[in-house]
Amino acid sequence: MPLIKIDDIEFEAPAGQNLIQAAASVGIEIPHYCYHPGLSVSGNCRMCLVEVKGPRGTMAQIACNTPVADGLEVQTQTPTVKKMRQGVMEFLLLNHPIDCPICDQAGECGLQDYYMQYGLYSNRSTVPKVEKAKVVDVGPLVVLDQERCILCSRCVRFCGEVTKTHELVLSQRGEKTRIETFPGKELNNPYSGNVVDICPVGALTSKDFRFKKRVWFLKSTNSVCMGCSRGCNISIDHEKTRTYRYRPRFNADVNQWWLCDEGRLSYKQLHHNRLDSALLKGQPTSLEEAVKTASKLLQDAFQQHGREAIVAIGSSTASLEDNFMLKHLLLQVNGPETVYGPNYDRWGEADNLLRLADKTPNTAGLKLLEIDTSADALEQNLNSQVKLVISLDNDAEALRKLLSSTQAKVVFLGSQASPLALGADVALPITMHAEHYASYVNAEQRLQKVSQAYFPTSEARPGWKLISEVFKPLLSAPPLYADVEDVWSILRSKYAPLANLTYYEIPDEGVSLAPKEEAEKEAVIAAHES
Repeated sequence: MPLIKIDDIEFEAPAGQNLIQAAASVGIEIPHYCYHPGLSVSGNCRMCLVEVKGPRGTMAQIACNTPVADGLEVQTQTPTVKKMRQGVMEFLLLNHPIDCPICDQAGECGLQDYYMQYGLYSNRSTVPKVEKAKVVDVGPLVVLDQERCILCSRCVRFCGEVTKTHELVLSQRGEKTRIETFPGKELNNPYSGNVVDICPVGALTSKDFRFKKRVWFLKSTNSVCMGCSRGCNISIDHEKTRTYRYRPRFNADVNQWWLCDEGRLSYKQLHHNRLDSALLKGQPTSLEEAVKTASKLLQDAFQQHGREAIVAIGSSTASLEDNFMLKHLLLQVNGPETVYGPNYDRWGEADNLLRLADKTPNTAGLKLLEIDTSADALEQNLNSQVKLVISLDNDAEALRKLLSSTQAKVVFLGSQASPLALGADVALPITMHAEHYASYVNAEQRLQKVSQAYFPTSEARPGWKLISEVFKPLLSAPPLYADVEDVWSILRSKYAPLANLTYYEIPDEGVSLAPKEEAEKEAVIAAHES
């Protein structure tokens, strides 16, 4: 690898990197606006100017378009460099409205951050600011403020290079240059919200998040999008027990820097139509009483009718731990060996970027646990002999119709107050992904974990914990399941791909469970497509 020197620090950097990337690898930040690692190099903001030593002496160069080369010597903190950056900042702020108190980007704005380091703190301009349009409705999810725009062109390049929909353009010339939508178009592609994420200032803001919460009040927790089987990595931004937005979190093997709009807005399910309390035949009751009733129904079915009288239904929306506990404890009490988990109605559109047709996050997890996902198999086994059905967060209309044709009692564990929850003999509230520690397996067999952002405000508990409470009276020596790692102590011993793994040591980017040969084949296909 080439040997380079930045600020007198000598190190090796991979060939092909630019100076911004190379400097970051040794903890040196080179300020920039227009550069984004997921987009082509534009080089128009000039904020990343540095001094590069060459055969004709030291010269100013932009770091984003300067590739690593053997013997390269760079200075990023000299008085000349600082003066150049001050000049760039003065130019960028020349026509900026300086409306930080009412700007949604305040607190995470590149202009604010770099101004504190490179601002002149005095206005030398003697002419009026150029006025541009404010609150421009450019699409269903995005609002544009042209006065705040610094013309970095990130949004234009995103629409041209990533989505290839070309809705945004740079129009006019000189001081009148501005971002606009192409005539006759609006910013309405399935990934439009990403332009808000990559905008370094407050020019492009989210209609959904606009004026809802100051970002410095929010905490951020690593998680995974539940919108489809891609399992895009996200950050959940929340305050106390409320989620305000999802933002994409970089993962080179899953979603890179992006997130689809469908997944971005799926955070609303965390607070919509929640099953807040336990129900007995649709009427609220205490969680303790509901668990006792569910246990009694389970005991009666076993004692009076045997293992054939019970059908267990898992779900590809529930976590690996929840589905495993349902199957594992049924086997512990000599119950049915087969657990079913059909996905009846959670299907949608797919594309060539991120979205997949399977709109559940854990279908591959069910296959890992050897849970039968065939709807036909479930329908064949839901016969007159069945006296009790345990359904884990599976509440499709087709399933409700199927259950109504039997005389079986229903114990439902779910997070939403669905018709099945309201009609079940017992309904137990379980947590959603922002409220528990759990893991999911995406369509590419990558095991990924979610972290608890906050505690549930209701009686909801993790599914595996409630399942263990329901089965506890049937076990001669019930083990203690107090933490997700207690579940994993058994889980990893049952399934070879999980051997030697512990929940808390799963890396933030996840771990591939695909066989080595299959992983290599997928890598070759991905390289060919790119």
